[in-house]
Amino acid sequence: MKRNTDLSLQQHAPAGFNLHTNPASDPGKKPFQFDGTEHYVLEKQLALIRTMAQLSSSGVTVYDMQNNIHVFTSNQFYKIYGYEIDELQTNINNEVYDSKIHPNDLEALKKNGYEAMKFIMKVPPETRKHFKMVSEYRILNSHKKYIHVIEQQQILEQDAFGNIWLSLGVIDISPNQTDVKGVKYQINNFHTGELIQLTETDVTHSLTDREKEILQMISTGKLSKEIGSVLEISIHTVNTHRQRILEKLQVDNSMEAVNIAKRNGLI
Repeated sequence: MKRNTDLSLQQHAPAGFNLHTNPASDPGKKPFQFDGTEHYVLEKQLALIRTMAQLSSSGVTVYDMQNNIHVFTSNQFYKIYGYEIDELQTNINNEVYDSKIHPNDLEALKKNGYEAMKFIMKVPPETRKHFKMVSEYRILNSHKKYIHVIEQQQILEQDAFGNIWLSLGVIDISPNQTDVKGVKYQINNFHTGELIQLTETDVTHSLTDREKEILQMISTGKLSKEIGSVLEISIHTVNTHRQRILEKLQVDNSMEAVNIAKRNGLI
């Protein structure tokens, strides 16, 4: 059955540099200030982005952070998110897309976006366009199945105060659909090649006391069977805890989880 294609009727939900954060909580945010040329700048950027979208197999969107709406979204972007449409629509609220993201991943994306905003607002305004945030997370497709996607976001335009006005989002289906645990993200300076490591405090604080206890045992080399014996729980329960630890710390294996725990004083 075909979905309702009038996406602009959906409820309003704001966003930040990361398209899944709230600009009201963005560090360093000031009221927007323009010089009267913003309409020209917007039309110029949209003309370039439309051409880019026509030549690309990626999904492309432009987000206006002053008005908290998507002012351009390519057909391929809609398709990846599982929407069937007859024509391109604009002025789409962010909740339309957030509603398709796995609930656990959406929370992590919001936290990551906040940390990214704090970092971006600390660098000189003239270099902010040099950075790209790359996230991998799960969305619900048209077949009601979660798939992994990779989204790249970068700044297109700022106002006179250095507020982030327009941001570009490019999304692709991830080639890895079998071994992704939780949200992965990083910030790259694509002018220098530098990889920016943001704080890990938020994710480590999300671990329960039991998960910390199991992670401590993992760090000593104990296997799941041994951990289960000590804690008097089943191997299945131990492995479930281990899986959740990897998801919360956004890593692929126990060694990476142990390293993060050590860096943050958990073990």
